[in-house]
Amino acid sequence: MRRIVKIGGSMLLRTDLTKAVNQWLAAHPADQTLIIVGGGKLIDAVRELDQLHPLNQQQVHWTCVDLLTTTAHFVAQMFGWPLITNPSQWKAAFETPTIQCLPTVIAPEVFYHQRSAPLQHDKSGDTRHKLPDDWRTTTDSIAGLLSAILDADELVLLKSCPIPATMSPTQLAEVGIVDPVFPALAAQLAQVRIEQLL
Repeated sequence: MRRIVKIGGSMLLRTDLTKAVNQWLAAHPADQTLIIVGGGKLIDAVRELDQLHPLNQQQVHWTCVDLLTTTAHFVAQMFGWPLITNPSQWKAAFETPTIQCLPTVIAPEVFYHQRSAPLQHDKSGDTRHKLPDDWRTTTDSIAGLLSAILDADELVLLKSCPIPATMSPTQLAEVGIVDPVFPALAAQLAQVRIEQLL
């Protein structure tokens, strides 16, 4: 089973983050776990600057994507997990049929980059999952994109806030728990879970 897990950036300041995430992973084993990390305060700072000094929205978006490499490095070091930051590491991870014991952190720029089309692991060339390169797209949808590219069995978004079990992705987007792009993408994925990391 291949699972994509997004760790929300707002949780990076939790003092018990490693304990909480490791407990969650132990309770939900998978053959391969791939981690996307949110931007947290780094992205908040860019958002604040953009509100004060509005810039080109595409450039701001890709600046934020670049910053996600920083949080990916941070989490990989914190947990002692492997980190994928370039195409050769991507190829080694997904073209060699091995079961990975440790979760692997992926910097989004490896598969989602301004200067190149997303890497299509399935070689299908499918472009249905193109994401808007502006504030509508967050790591929720970037994690969803990775799930689509790799045909993952499950996508899990770990959040810091309570998630009402009765709310659909569309309803969660309406109240700002997931980004507005995510519901349409989620509808095309095999399985999606959105839950609070306790």
